[in-house]
This record gives sequence, structure tokens and C-alpha cells, in this order.
Amino acid sequence: MAGWHRVTVFAALLLMQLLQAWPASAEDARPLRGVALVIGESRYQSLPALPNPANDARAVAQLLGSLGFEVSSIPDGDGPRLGRGLKHFVEDAAGADVALLYYSGHGIEAGGENYLVPVEADASSLADPANRLVPVSALLAQLKASVPVAIVLLDACRTNPFPPGATLAAPSGAAPVAAAGLDLARRAAPLADAAEAPQSLGEVIGFAAEPGHAALDGEPGGNSPYAAALLKHLAAGGFAFGDVMTMVAEEVYVKTGGRQLPWTNASLRRLLYFGQAPEETGGDEASIRSERRKLLLTIAATPAEQRSMVETVAAQNEVPLDQLYGMLGALRVDTSAGPGDLQAQLAAGARKLREILAQHDTETRQDPELIRLSGLADRAQSEGAIQLALTFRARASARAEEIDKQLDEAEANIRQRRLELADTFADHARTAILNFDYRTAARRYEDAFRQAERWDPKTAFIYKIFEADALTDQGMIKGENAALSEAVDVYEAAKLLPGVTVFTGGPAGVAINEGITLTALAARENGTARVEQAIKVYEDALKIFTRKRTPALWATVLINLGNAYDLMGQRAGGAAYYAKAMDAYRQATKVYTKTTSPDKWAGLQNNIGNEFTALGDAGDARKNYTAAIEAFHGALTVWTREKVPVQWAMALANLAVSLHKLGDVADDTEKLEASRAAFQDVLEVRTRETQPVDWANTQSNLGAVLLSLGQRGKCADCFTQALAAFDQAHEVITRKLDPFTWATITYNQGRAYRFMGDAENSVPLYRKALERMDLALTELTRDKSPVIWGKTHSVRGEILLAIGTRTHDRASLLAARDAFIAARDIFREQHYSSGFEGFYRKELDLVQQQLAQAK
Repeated sequence: MAGWHRVTVFAALLLMQLLQAWPASAEDARPLRGVALVIGESRYQSLPALPNPANDARAVAQLLGSLGFEVSSIPDGDGPRLGRGLKHFVEDAAGADVALLYYSGHGIEAGGENYLVPVEADASSLADPANRLVPVSALLAQLKASVPVAIVLLDACRTNPFPPGATLAAPSGAAPVAAAGLDLARRAAPLADAAEAPQSLGEVIGFAAEPGHAALDGEPGGNSPYAAALLKHLAAGGFAFGDVMTMVAEEVYVKTGGRQLPWTNASLRRLLYFGQAPEETGGDEASIRSERRKLLLTIAATPAEQRSMVETVAAQNEVPLDQLYGMLGALRVDTSAGPGDLQAQLAAGARKLREILAQHDTETRQDPELIRLSGLADRAQSEGAIQLALTFRARASARAEEIDKQLDEAEANIRQRRLELADTFADHARTAILNFDYRTAARRYEDAFRQAERWDPKTAFIYKIFEADALTDQGMIKGENAALSEAVDVYEAAKLLPGVTVFTGGPAGVAINEGITLTALAARENGTARVEQAIKVYEDALKIFTRKRTPALWATVLINLGNAYDLMGQRAGGAAYYAKAMDAYRQATKVYTKTTSPDKWAGLQNNIGNEFTALGDAGDARKNYTAAIEAFHGALTVWTREKVPVQWAMALANLAVSLHKLGDVADDTEKLEASRAAFQDVLEVRTRETQPVDWANTQSNLGAVLLSLGQRGKCADCFTQALAAFDQAHEVITRKLDPFTWATITYNQGRAYRFMGDAENSVPLYRKALERMDLALTELTRDKSPVIWGKTHSVRGEILLAIGTRTHDRASLLAARDAFIAARDIFREQHYSSGFEGFYRKELDLVQQQLAQAK
């Protein structure tokens, strides 16, 4: 955070602990003595009153007393009383080991000095050179001269209570009073030459807010955020004082949503501990406290870029900072690495968290153990201990399972108890989602549905939809195709439930979610059955959701329908499906314009660019690839790397594909180099750790560009680099996970070996290329993937022709002829432009010539 610094200096690792002997030697062992003065200034006579300092002072005094301090208090002290009390405090400190002053009230900064303001102060007192405002640096110097360790905690960084432009009569002249907050503490005078001064072990000065910023007073009748944090953590056993003050600072930071940032300036030459032994962690409440403190220390060590990301996501979604930091820990990723899709995952989690906070309801619970465990989970979740909350939810669900057995025999209050169990299972599911454990969430939503199905059909239906959504997340994020298939079955079941009427459009509304799942599943499977099913789902939905009645839903369905058409074009081939997808996207832009919905408009430009690229593959290549590049550039005017790195990387990767294709058809090396550079930029965001599948696809595309550059002789090792990129892609995209994409990568490996065979005139390399093509064809079948099947046979024919030409092997030449004919026929069926006919006529003529020579 800009301007937020914590200074904690320890020069030696010796321990100092109240109520415990100094560890210098056994002979010197003696109990330590700590004195404290607590000042709370609430009832100002002329300045704005402060409701909470009196509460703060009482609570802090009680806490310090419990820690072994001898505590004196000054409530609402005027100038003379503050002067006497501070004088006595300095005198008492002379016989103590530690002196601690806590002040809550108005404080000002003028001329580089901080002042405490007594209750009778008014504007006129500023002009009096003998004013009774208390300078902090002089007080700190007096304490340092009297006691080995001096601690001053100032909850006084509030807005200036005096009129704007007021000046204070300081010894050096009139000094303007700062508008808000205190300033950096002036160093106390060196005391090395004072014979009567004790051996100084340093001082600590804590500010409730960073220099120049105002602190919050808190809700009336309560405590200030700074006092509340001190009360919560000052007695933490087993933590050095520096860590305690770090926890206090982070507690204020998260509880105020980042609006207040405490400052601690410490110069200690021994580690200082406050009184208590480390807490036992066996109890539930102790576990929550322990996890909270671990979280606060983790937040303190979080890089500034990550802090800024969490604050932005929390503010955009109106969720508590501490719970979002807890979710960041639950992601279990290396937060020091590039952002990747971390912000997108966290934003999705924040939206879920907001929904969960809005939905949470415990009024139906009656079982004491469920109430206790749910309360513990709620507190753990509110403290940001997300994983501990999941443990409590699991225990509550286990208890719910026990009660489930009892309820089977019960006769009274069945409906209320069943809904209580459903609510408990649903709470477990929601917290599992915060931990990105979608499989557990789906199972628990199913349990919740089963409990509510008989008693509350509408609520049961919602649980069924949540179950399907969780399975879809599991499938898409974790790469589990089985989970996607399960989700489709659950959506189908949900359409038949009586509670389906709560959804807009009823079954058609469910179909929107189901179509997304079907399309995701279709992209990982061969064939067109799934994508045809998705297309039908969306086309039926458009009969319900019209532009006039529900424009946003109408446009959303069109986008999803366009995605399905695009996938169908890839599988079934032909420009017709790509043209349908283009039309769907362009219709959606009538609702989602750049002015009204810039993010969705950018997404549509990205999709339109993809369709131009696909149409360029089928014909009029230069025109369509150029139009695709223009569309992607439009998307990138909205999707910037700084704002949405994941979407930026997607659009840039698609732009790189179009640059590659245009570079190939136009023989433009400059565009090929631009494509390679773009893919390399994309890989800075798409890392293997954060986006493994997207990273692998980008490696595959980069390898394809390297093949094109290698063909033009632009780098000596392009083919070797390309093969390395394809190998890396195969490490993630396995045949089991995604057989279609795995096969296309295998196809590109064959092309690489073919080009290397051309360069080295090597029949063994050609045979290796042929082996990869044949392996790809075990997945790329004519009926399931006709276009890529045709391309693979075309390249296979070229390889066989090269082998037959060099070996005069008639069988290879005949196989080449069959491969070319098969490719030509499939492209005729797909209505590709007539230009391909000339290519195959030429290749078949070459085959005939070689066959004649082979005779």
C-alpha cells in the first residue's frame, strides 16, 4: 500500500517478558515491573465530542491490568490534570522495566510535532505560547530517560477538531495545524551521556492510522477499530510484541475495508513478549483465534500487487476483506508468481461469497450441536479462516447425518427438522465452494435437495440447480469430463421438478445453464452429438426469450448459440456454421454495445474475430484473416492486460492465430514474427501453474508458428523448438483428458517431422512423420471430425509421396494417391472454395509420374 510502512528493528534475540525474570543471568533473576497510564478523552467542552475514547480507555486499562501492569487512568483530563498525571507516570516509570501509555482522544500535528489535546482546549488555546497541549516527543524523551522500554500507543489520529487554517504557537513560531492525522514520531534525544539514565532497550510508538490520515472513532457505544484490535490481540500468548502490533495493524486494515492503516514505529534491542504462555490450540474457539492470527500475519507478508488485487475485488463485490484473504489462502497457489487467472478465480469466489452472505439463515436450526458447530463455522468464516470453517461445516454435516437417522423414526416437527438439515448441508456446500472444492459442494447440495424435496419444492429445485452448477465448475476448472456428464443429467432432472417455475422461463431457463455444460463437454469429445444437443437447447430457448421481452437473456442465449455453432463448424466443417455463429454474435451486439456493455462487447468482438478466422480457413483467406485481426484489436481496446489479464491473454492469443494464418497465405514473415511474439506475451499470463490447459494450447499454437518460420528458413532450430512446444502441450493435454485436441497436437508433430525430412532429405524422418499422422487419425475420424480428418490425409499424402519418390516404393505412392483423393473428396463435401481442386490435381499428377517411373 502506498505510503504504508512499518518499522520494527530488533538488534538482538534476547527475551523480555512481563512477570518473568530478565534472562541476563540466574543471579540477576527478578520479577519485572510494568506501569501503564491510560487516558480517554471523550467529553470535550468546546471541540467535537468523541463517544468512544472513554469505552476504549476502560477496556484497555482492564486488559493491561490482567497482563500484570500497574495501571493508572485519566478519564476526560483537562490540561492541569493531564500534566500532573503524566508527571507522576514518568516518576513511576523510574522504578519499572516497561512503561506503556495508551491515549484515546483528539490529537493534532503542527510544525513536525504531535500533540495530545485536553478536554478544555479550544481555538484560542492554540495562540497561547504556554498552551497545555502535550507534545509527544518530549513525553517519549522523558520516558526513555526513566525506563528501559517505553511504549506509546496513540489512538488520536482523528480529523483536526480546530477550525481550518488554524495555527499553533510553537517555540519555533506559528505552525499550521494539519487537517488530519499525526506525523512521523520525532526521535527522542540521545541519552548516552546521562549518567542517571537506565540502559535503554528502545521505544515503540504506535499510531492508529498512517501519518497524515485520520482514524475512525467506531460505532457509538463501542470501541474504535484500533482499540478493538488491541483488545483482541495484545494478550496473544507466544507472539513477540512486533508480531502482535502487526496483527493489530492488519486487524484494523481488514475490519475497516482498507480505509484505516495503523503505523508502528519500533526500535527495540530485545524481543518483547507480553505475559502469557502460548495458547492451547485444541479447543474450537482457540483454533479460530489461532487461524485468525495466522491469517493476519500472512496478510502482512502479502505482496503489494496481491493486496491491491484483493482490495479491488472486495470493493467491487462488497464482501469483507478478511474473508477474501482467507479465500486467497484456500486457492493454494504461488501468489508471488504472475497473476494468471488468480484474479478471475478470486472474483468468482467473491461473487459466491456475496451470495452466501445474502442467503445465510440459521433460524430453522433447533439442534444444540448444529447451532454450536454452525456458529463456529460462521465465526471462522467471518474471521477469514475459510479452511477451518470447512472443517466445522463437515462436522455439522456429520451431525446432520446422525439426526437424519433419528428423523426417520420421528413423528413430530418433521418438516422443520428436514429443512434444518437441508440448510446445514447447503451451508457446507457454500463453504466448500469458497475452498474451490466443487465436488464436495455438489454432493452436499444433493443432500440438501433430498432433505427439502418433499417439504419445499421450490427450495429443493434451487439446490438441484446449485448441484449441477457445482458439477459444471468441477468439470471445467478441474478438467473432469465425468463431472460435466453428471451435470447434464442433473439439469435434465431439474427440468422435471415441480419447483422449476421459480426459474425465469422454467425449463428453458435451466437449458441456458445446461447448454454451457454441453458445449464444454462437446469441446473435449469427438463427434457432433453433444454439440447438436446444445444447439437444439439454445434454439428452443430463443422461442421463449425474445429481444423484446428479455433482451439481456436473448443476447446471452445468442452468444452461447454462436459458440455452439462455432464448435459445430470445427467438427462438421463448412462455412455455413461459421456464418451462423457470426450472425448470432452480430445480433447480440445490438444489445451489448461498446458504450453500454464494454466488457460483453469486447467478448463478442473476440468471438467475431474467431469466426472470421474460421471463414478464412474455408475461403477468401486474406480478406477474412484481415477482418479477424481488426476484430481482435477492437476487443483489446477494452480488454487490457492491467484490468483483465485473463481476457486480454485470450484475445491476444486469438489475434496471434490470425496473424499466423495471414502470414502463411501472404508469405509475410513479419506477421509470422508478430504472431510468435504475441504468443510469447500470452505465456507470461497463461502459466502452467495457474492456467494449465490454456498454457498447453498456447504452446501448441506457438509450435505451429515456429513450423511456418522454419519452412521459410528464418531460424536454424525452429523445427526443434516447435517439437519441444508440442511435447510440453502433450504433458497437460492427454488423450484421456481431451482426445480431439491431443490428436491435433499429434498432427502438428507429424508436420514438424515432415518439414525436417524435407530439410534433411531423410526418409527416416518422413516415416516418423507418417507414424504421428496415423496416430492422430486414431482419434480424428471422418464421421466425427471431417475437416481435420481431411487435412491430416492431405499431409499424409504429401509424406507418402516424398517417401515413394525417394525409395521408388510403389505401395507408398499408391497410398499417397488414396490419401489425396480422400482429402479432396471431403473438402468437396464441405463446399470449400474451388482453389483446393488445383492443388490436388497437381499432387495426383506428381503421383502418376512417380508411379510411371516406379514401373
